[in-house]
Amino acid sequence: MKIMYDLSLKLLSPFVTIHAARQDAHTDALAQAIQQAAEPLTVIGRNNKRRRAIPIYAINRCYHEGKTVYCELVDDSERYQLTQPIYQLAEILPPNLFLRVSQSEIIRIAFIKDFSLTKAGMYQVNLRDGSTTFASRRYTQKLRKDVLK
Repeated sequence: MKIMYDLSLKLLSPFVTIHAARQDAHTDALAQAIQQAAEPLTVIGRNNKRRRAIPIYAINRCYHEGKTVYCELVDDSERYQLTQPIYQLAEILPPNLFLRVSQSEIIRIAFIKDFSLTKAGMYQVNLRDGSTTFASRRYTQKLRKDVLK
């Protein structure tokens, strides 16, 4: 990939143009990576009395426990309580990085070790930290289509 600068005092704010023979998955991923680097999305998490702006690239999973939504981070063993409900997080988190496995859980795709099929026909999601969760029947079809192609 070649990077060129076109500097002009007439421009009020910087912008990026992607030049390619065609638009494909690679150019779309490049555009999304540039967008995330320029404007990293964050969510506000709370742990005890400490509040923290958590960038989405630092999140491993978000889940609903009781009436509270928590997230676990890539670099931290602590979990943070979030203010947004799961359905809002599902809209914020990029679908190429995160997978919704149930009504109450969203997991980073890179954090998933593998899937196994149970005797009851449900998918067990095995995570890299050794924990497991289950994909609900509602999201199994999407899981098969998007991940288990």
